[in-house]
Amino acid sequence: MRKKSKTATAEPEVAEEVAAESADGIEIGADAEFLQPPSDLRKKVKQRASKPGDKDPVAEAEAALARMAVSFDGWMSEETQRLAELWTAADLTDFEIEARDAFYRAAHDIKGQAATMGFPMAGRIAGSLCRLLDGIDAGDRLPRELVRQHVQSVRAIIVENAREDTSETARLLAERLDEVTDDYLERVAQAA
Repeated sequence: MRKKSKTATAEPEVAEEVAAESADGIEIGADAEFLQPPSDLRKKVKQRASKPGDKDPVAEAEAALARMAVSFDGWMSEETQRLAELWTAADLTDFEIEARDAFYRAAHDIKGQAATMGFPMAGRIAGSLCRLLDGIDAGDRLPRELVRQHVQSVRAIIVENAREDTSETARLLAERLDEVTDDYLERVAQAA
């Protein structure tokens, strides 16, 4: 059951302050209803005091990540090789659903893993590729050259070891692929 917040009715100027400060243009008036959660979820969490000798879980996770970092280059090389192979297979089958799904999953994996492995620009380009694949249902409407450019760009970033956001060339390439992808998707949407 909804309850009117006492703050909203007792102090209308508070609600007006929120409306004035709202950056998204949504006004919250004095008659707004605020939902109160039925229980405080903090009571459900078991607090545990640290004991002498307990290890910091964040520090342990960071140490594990550092140990695995030596394998990141190999993993990214394998992922990009897989992406290229699945691109070839999808292209040969005119992006039949199974081949397209496998290709999409490979791009999506890179999108999710690349930043953690030190290649955020590769992840950004893979994300642009995923947007392109999501935006076009029919395989025959996919711009083959643009898809190929995405795949080659991801591979080039890994081969050139263009880590982090420090590679100006990788950043410019990612920006341009984003622009061209957005433009193409907009034209397809307008034509529909």
